[in-house]
Amino acid sequence: MAAEAGVGANAAEGSGSWTSSSGQTKLSIYPTPIPELILLDTPSALEKRIGMVRREITGYYTGVHSKAQGIIDRWISVEEKVETRIKSFRDPTEPLNPGLLYTGISALTTSVLTRSRALPIRILLPPAALASAFAYFLPGTASRVGSYAEELEDRYVPRFGEIRRTSVAHSGIAWERAKEGAAAGRESLNNGVKGIVESIEQGTGLNLKAMGWAQEAKKEAQSVASVVQRDIKEAIESKSSNGDSDSKRSV
Repeated sequence: MAAEAGVGANAAEGSGSWTSSSGQTKLSIYPTPIPELILLDTPSALEKRIGMVRREITGYYTGVHSKAQGIIDRWISVEEKVETRIKSFRDPTEPLNPGLLYTGISALTTSVLTRSRALPIRILLPPAALASAFAYFLPGTASRVGSYAEELEDRYVPRFGEIRRTSVAHSGIAWERAKEGAAAGRESLNNGVKGIVESIEQGTGLNLKAMGWAQEAKKEAQSVASVVQRDIKEAIESKSSNGDSDSKRSV
């Protein structure tokens, strides 16, 4: 029995109590140590779901922000390229202020004058007036813009550029031929008139050329005489005004 009591005492020593031979548990005379509590962070299913949604939203926001930043960077680069290109169009020897103003006024005036005309005229004339005024008032800038337009044309639509240049060349040739024809017609008309005058002179014996030259000389003499008469009149009036002022001063 004593052995059993010793074994019971040794077994209960770690727990601060011991068991007697009668089977009753008695408290130990020593203080019982406070056990350490270990808290385990075990999230619930709702917390897990909220964390997963938050991570998904954060990732989506990061992706959208990076894409938007990339678009903004590309747009800024495009703006810089456009600004550089527009600055390269300007001719430093040409003032832009009156030229652009006159160009806008020309296009606006054309649109106002053609507003009651047919639809093709209203569509075609204002841009044509704008281009013509731009080339007239700012020729250097217009030349640079045209060179850049030809560069874009050769880069993207080379076939259209070839057709346009061929059409422009043919138009120039036709215009030169029209000018030559007009000059030849004017010369033939002058020759015809001269032949008619000569035939009239031979038939009537009158010298029409001399009469015409005499009339021109008479007109020139009359104009010179009127100018001299006006100058003399102004001189007389100035002398009379000076005499009046001198008499007033003497009085």
